[in-house]
Amino acid sequence: MKNENLSAFLSLVLLASCTSGTLFHSYKPLHKEGWERRDTVCFDVPQAERDINGTLTIGLRTVTYVGMRDVVIAVEQCDGTAVVCRCDTIRYSLTDAEGNALTGGVNTHQYETQHLPIFLHKGKSATVRIHHLMTRETIIGITEVGIKIEIP
Repeated sequence: MKNENLSAFLSLVLLASCTSGTLFHSYKPLHKEGWERRDTVCFDVPQAERDINGTLTIGLRTVTYVGMRDVVIAVEQCDGTAVVCRCDTIRYSLTDAEGNALTGGVNTHQYETQHLPIFLHKGKSATVRIHHLMTRETIIGITEVGIKIEIP
């Protein structure tokens, strides 16, 4: 619990002090048994000290062999009242046609999505919720999901 409080405090300091660059960057681990469709990964973005018009990037970290070519995820951006303001569906290509990973790495691979717009009003917080939309109930090989919020 102390680590979560420290993380939230540091995020608030970053939101208050930065005029450009990375405002929030965090990863959360998934269950070792796999990522189930009903498992939603949530990120609480602290209150903005000013209006933010930035970009949101979703990151996936995987083991060397994932066993699928693509993964499809839903990304929901919610304001402080838990109302969904924006929902995007993203298809990640993890391997080429021969099954080779599209990123380098010895034991893990990291993938990032295209940039999505994110808006935060001064004094408002947000939540970003992510879950997979695959036909399989459980997908194996994705070890962490993360978000990065940047402003120009």
